[in-house]
Amino acid sequence: MSVQGSLLIVLLALIGVTAWKGLENIVEGANRWTWAALGLAATTLVVAALKLTPVPAGLDVVLTGRALAVGLAVWAVAHFARRLPTDAWRAWLWESWRFVKQIFVLLVVGVFVVGVVRQLIRPEWIQAIAGSNDVLANAAAVLFGVFMYFPTLVEVPVARMFLDLGMHRGPLLAYLMADPELSLQSILMVAAVIGRPKTFTYVGLVAVFSIVAGLLYGAWVDGVDPAWLAAGLAGFLGALAALLGWSSRHRAHSHAQLHLPQGERR
Repeated sequence: MSVQGSLLIVLLALIGVTAWKGLENIVEGANRWTWAALGLAATTLVVAALKLTPVPAGLDVVLTGRALAVGLAVWAVAHFARRLPTDAWRAWLWESWRFVKQIFVLLVVGVFVVGVVRQLIRPEWIQAIAGSNDVLANAAAVLFGVFMYFPTLVEVPVARMFLDLGMHRGPLLAYLMADPELSLQSILMVAAVIGRPKTFTYVGLVAVFSIVAGLLYGAWVDGVDPAWLAAGLAGFLGALAALLGWSSRHRAHSHAQLHLPQGERR
């Protein structure tokens, strides 16, 4: 474990202790534990954005652009919170604390399960299926996202696991785009409400857009000329516009045929 990771674990543990004492009854009023928890939370975000490198003489701390952006965001949130009425920012903190308590167990269990599964999957399997940026690899990633639904918080460690196992970043993006939108449960429920044809159209469009996004991003990661990427995107949008235009004309023709007398229909 890195020095930065160890430091973040300590900070998170301190946040848990101080938040429990300072936010559990925040509706009744803030105390010193409240300000300690908020200060530790801001510090944790900044420390996570820094670049910490152990050197023989000690620890080399590099102030990155991400750290500056995080610090600016923290300042903006604090500045906004100071303008809120007392009841409003207390309710804000209480809802945030309640949400953290709800998702913490799920996140910990998800990370633990991913760590166990990581030891069972061979990198050769992932590299053979999605180690390159092609249509089949992106389609396989989208298909996996449909059948293996994960909660949003668990998607992050799952994506990290696939990346460590050799999955290309293009198919990885296709999976991350398709997984929150599609699942067997949602497809069955949507089909029961809007019908199968519309559901298949919706699923097909999500899958196609996810695959195309994965292909474009993967090509950009591989260093393909941006002009070729722009041409490919323009070609896809042109083909999509032509398909939608044909579908609209076909639907209009079918609608007109329904209103013709029986003998004039073709």
